Amino acid sequence: MSEAETARVDPTLPLEKQSWYHGCVTRQEAESQLLPCKEASFLVRNSESGTSKYSIALKTSQGCVHIIVAQTKESGYTLDQSSCVFPSIPEVVHHYCTQRLPFTGAEHMTLLHPVPRPQ
Repeated sequence: MSEAETARVDPTLPLEKQSWYHGCVTRQEAESQLLPCKEASFLVRNSESGTSKYSIALKTSQGCVHIIVAQTKESGYTLDQSSCVFPSIPEVVHHYCTQRLPFTGAEHMTLLHPVPRPQ
């Protein structure tokens, strides 16, 4: 990951200030944003499912996957419920920029290329 891309994932900035946070976009809109992007491009959006507030849309070699970010009882955030819990969404994203994702189908991947919101 280049320094410029790492700088775009600043875990100290609130989620709303992150360029890769797209807010209330649908699953289909997120996929159309990722379509022209290279593999390992990602964005964070508000989840459409009632169980979670956020999801990470990720471009893989097979297409797009949508990873639910679960909120813990202690108001932390986790991707897999078993290991890493973080105090904020930017910290989740920052962690998985360097650590492989804990998912079948994406286990070799990290979050490499933040996709900025359209202007």
